Amino acid sequence: MMLDETKGSLAGEVPEEPELPIEAEVEREGFSLWQRLRSPRTLISFGLALAIVIFALRSLEIDLATTWQYIRQANPWMLLLGLAVFYTTFPLRALRWRMLLRNAGVPVDAGRQTWASMPALMEYIYLSWFANCIVPAKLGDAYRGYLLKHNGRVSFSSAFGTIFAERLLDMLGLFGLLVLSAWFTFGARMPEGTRIVFVFGALLVLLILGGLAGMRWLGPIIRRFIPRRLHEFYGRFEHAALRSFSPAILPRLILLTAGVWLLEGFRLFFVIEALGPEMATLSLSAIIFVALASSLLTALPITPAGLGVVEGTITVVLTLFGIDKHLGIAVTFLDRLINFWSIVVGGFLLYLVSKRK
Repeated sequence: MMLDETKGSLAGEVPEEPELPIEAEVEREGFSLWQRLRSPRTLISFGLALAIVIFALRSLEIDLATTWQYIRQANPWMLLLGLAVFYTTFPLRALRWRMLLRNAGVPVDAGRQTWASMPALMEYIYLSWFANCIVPAKLGDAYRGYLLKHNGRVSFSSAFGTIFAERLLDMLGLFGLLVLSAWFTFGARMPEGTRIVFVFGALLVLLILGGLAGMRWLGPIIRRFIPRRLHEFYGRFEHAALRSFSPAILPRLILLTAGVWLLEGFRLFFVIEALGPEMATLSLSAIIFVALASSLLTALPITPAGLGVVEGTITVVLTLFGIDKHLGIAVTFLDRLINFWSIVVGGFLLYLVSKRK
């Protein structure tokens, strides 16, 4: 049942603040995934992804028949373990987001808040991932903010502030573990083909940290450069983003974030185990490195969830470890079957039946 902030005295919430034009538009028009899926920008991004995949297959001179033989020989039970490990990350992500929301002052514990229950938060996250898989530019994050506003009457700006804080945690945790796994795998001499991953990751970390530092110390200056009508929106976003963190919960946030990304690494571990002894040359640290590099590249906004870019880059990275290119394509395909195509199918089915969309 959807709670209204105007009934705050009953639910323990504060009265609803006046909506800004951007929030009113989201509330009035909703967030139509189908409209965005049909947009020229989305169609162009899928076309670009297809072009990248075709270019990679031709450049590497891939024999699809050989690749298909590797895929057919994969152990289905190991693939199911990889799928289970991957989906274990969603309750961990929901628990972490709930902590951030609580810390930002969102009343997730007041009364019987069905819109803020763990199943509800997992549903919002899964639907937002589905959105990220079918539309470019990480619009799924905005969709998640809309879902929280639509179901819980939380201001869109506050919800988006906690999502920004979550993204910061993810990027710091992912990049930190990526550097650590690379050190154990390569030592001080990094292969040239992997440098682009580190440069991209470092730029993202710097951008997000710069944004957080700017909000913390340059708030008044930032307000001078944004329209006055957006000051209230920005204020609530800034308040939620900065308050999401606190020394009291930071250790738990770090543990949950590390757990999420280690599970992402073990997802790929089981995919590789499914393909048999020919992949035995890869150490656990190397597998974690490849998995985290794959996850990092999904942040590229030019195609949905890095489609095309991830497949091509990860296949090339696997060849740096001496893996046959056909086997590398098989690994990449099976891994993306779990962390991309299963979300496309599962998210579509959930979107059809969800009462919270």
